[in-house]
Amino acid sequence: MAGVNRMKYSPYIRIIPVRCIGSVNKVWISDALSQGFDGILQIGCKPGDDYQCHYIHGSELTETRSENIQETLDKMMLEPERIKTEFIEINEYDKIPEIIDKYVELIEEIGPNPFKDM
Repeated sequence: MAGVNRMKYSPYIRIIPVRCIGSVNKVWISDALSQGFDGILQIGCKPGDDYQCHYIHGSELTETRSENIQETLDKMMLEPERIKTEFIEINEYDKIPEIIDKYVELIEEIGPNPFKDM
C-alpha cells in the first residue's frame, strides 16, 4: 500500500514480497547475509485480537525463529542489528517509510556486510 500510494522511502532497499513473514526461514536469511546483503528488515502482520494470518501463527513463528537467527548471526560473526522485525497492521502502511528509513540509517551506522564481494 505504501508503494501504491507512492510514499517515498529509501532507494537502498529491495522489497521481496512473501505471502507471510512466517514463511521466511533461517536458511533464506543466512543465504542472503552470506551473499553480502547488509541487513534484512522483515515487516509482518501485527498479532492481536483481530489477527488474520495466512499461516495461522506466522508472526508468532517469526518471533520463535528469531532466537535461531541470532545464533546464525553469532556463528557468522555479524551484528544482531542486521536483522530487524517489525509488526504492523494493514491500515498502518503509512508507517512503513519511517520504519525503512530508520533501518537504513542503522545499517549505514553499522557499515557494509563483510561478506560483500567475496
